[in-house]
Formats: sequence, C-alpha cells, structure tokens
Amino acid sequence: MKKLITITLAIGLAASVFANGRREQVAGVSTVTVGTAGLPVPYGWVNPDGTLDGYDSAVIAAVDELLPQYTFKIEVTEFPSIFAGLDSGRYQIGVNNISWRKEREEKYLFAQHHYIYNNTGIVVRKGRSDIKGISDLGGKTDIATPDGAFPQLFVEEYNEAHPDNPIKITYSDEDALRIYQRIADGSLDFILSEEVSVVLREREFGIDVDFISLPKAEQEKIQNPKSYFIFPRTTEGETIRAAVDGAFETLIANGKLRELSVKYFGSDISQ
Repeated sequence: MKKLITITLAIGLAASVFANGRREQVAGVSTVTVGTAGLPVPYGWVNPDGTLDGYDSAVIAAVDELLPQYTFKIEVTEFPSIFAGLDSGRYQIGVNNISWRKEREEKYLFAQHHYIYNNTGIVVRKGRSDIKGISDLGGKTDIATPDGAFPQLFVEEYNEAHPDNPIKITYSDEDALRIYQRIADGSLDFILSEEVSVVLREREFGIDVDFISLPKAEQEKIQNPKSYFIFPRTTEGETIRAAVDGAFETLIANGKLRELSVKYFGSDISQ
C-alpha cells in the first residue's frame, strides 16, 4: 500500500508541527516534516487545487515509500524559510534543488547521494556574441530573486571581488515570462540558469534565447552542479540522513530516480 504524504502550505513559520513538545508518532512510525518552496517548474509547482507536483515532490514520495519507519509530511514555504525551519526544528529535511555551499555544510548535513546534476550557464538574447563566459559579465545587467538561491549569491560574490566593474543587478520577483521577454528584446543582458529550465521555458513561452554552456570550472564558480536533500546537524538528523541515503541507493540501483528525472525533465539529470 502506498503511503499518503501530507502537504500543507505555510506562511512564514507561524504554525507548529509539534504536539506536546514532540513530533507526531503513530504506532512507532515517526512523522518527518520536509520543507520545500515547491518551485520553480519542473522542480516543483502547486496546482490550483493545492496539490504539489514536480520532480522534488516525486522524489520525496519515492524515498518515503522505502522508509516504513517514517511518514513524510511536506510543507510548502518560501525558500529562505526552509533553512529557518531546519534551524528551529520545524523541518527534519530540506528539499528544493539545494546545492552544496561551504557555509551551508557548516550548518547542515548533506545527503551522501545527490539527486540532481545541473548544467548551469548564462542565458542571453538570441545571436548575442559579446558574452561568452563569466569574465564578460562585468557592467552587464542581470535580475535575481532575493531568495538566497545561486543566481543571487553568485552575483553578490562576483561584485565583492570586482568592485571596479560589478554586475548591475536588480532584485525582483518578476515572473519568468517577463524576464525572458526582456532577455529577448535586449533590455536585460543576461540571467543565470540551469539548462533544463531554459529548454522548458523556451517551450512554454515560445521565446528563443541562447544558453551559453560553461566549462565545468566556471559552472562550479556559479554553483555546485549537484543538488541534495539536507538535514539539521543533530543526532536525529544523522539518523534520518542515513535512512534517506539507503533509500537513494535503492532508487539509483532500480532506475526509479532516472525514471522520475526523464518524466519531469525529458532527460536524465539525476546523476
């Protein structure tokens, strides 16, 4: 019998997942709350009826199926609140295409197995030739969501290292369609993105852009290409991580992880 994952929408961190100071337990089965932002497509999205879909939630469900000692409860929140929830004990797992960063590893445990391998690059107007790599970004205009994700973090680090010729960044929650329109008409010089997202956006919006694939060394300056489930640095976090790692070994060996990747992305980006 398939287990039912509970999905709730959170506003900040107002509600509590604790009952009488302890997380819910039913007949020896512990409830594990997973924090996710539920975006962007195809990593995640919330349907009009409130149900969560996408690669991240499908992988969470596949892991849960293999762990009878746990029942997973997914809570949709803002991306920064995933980390705040791990810090407070609200969440026992964080999932949202989260890549390794040194400062993150200092605070959180990363799963031993990644579930996404991203090809990261630069998106520019079709036919544009003056941007070929990271060294060409100084003085150019960019837009990033102020949510602590890799496009924002990389540009801020770049600007700290290049104060004489920084990237001109605008922070905005502007929707993806408008951003791609601005790339296409040249009013915005570039954005940083993963290739799978660009392919899907082109298909969704019918807007042609160029994706500049970068050498591995340059990609790793923007973000680590591997994404992981993360856990609090606690004894409980270590226990849950070990169980999740075991589930991932099974999902990799039986091809389920690859199957889910192909379903949502059209190709295998799981490994």
